[in-house]
Amino acid sequence: MYKTCSKCKRNLSKGDFSPAGGGNYLRPECKACARKLAKERKFLKLKHGSPPENYKCPICNKSEDKLRGIGGNAGVWVLDHCHDSQVFRGFLCHNCNLALGKLNEDIETLQRAINYLKKVEEE
Repeated sequence: MYKTCSKCKRNLSKGDFSPAGGGNYLRPECKACARKLAKERKFLKLKHGSPPENYKCPICNKSEDKLRGIGGNAGVWVLDHCHDSQVFRGFLCHNCNLALGKLNEDIETLQRAINYLKKVEEE
């Protein structure tokens, strides 16, 4: 059985993927890409540390107190960065980081989502 890595797009054996979430399914990225991503996150964490005290997510405007419990053992804040250029953009909460990822960090798609919400709000 084969699976396509969400990062490198190679079609690989399922043995090249680690289990995710309690082991019920396989992670979307292969083990090699997962190692590369872990190294990138470690470098960014060493370089940028943690957000300042009383920090709020720049998207949802929630504080650490309001976000506690989101993100599991990983903590409240995610080091947001461009996966192509490795440029650090800032700290986001897990939910906002996932939202950007689900929309492929595409500005046009995000704008259409905003326009959709505004249209529905006006009706």
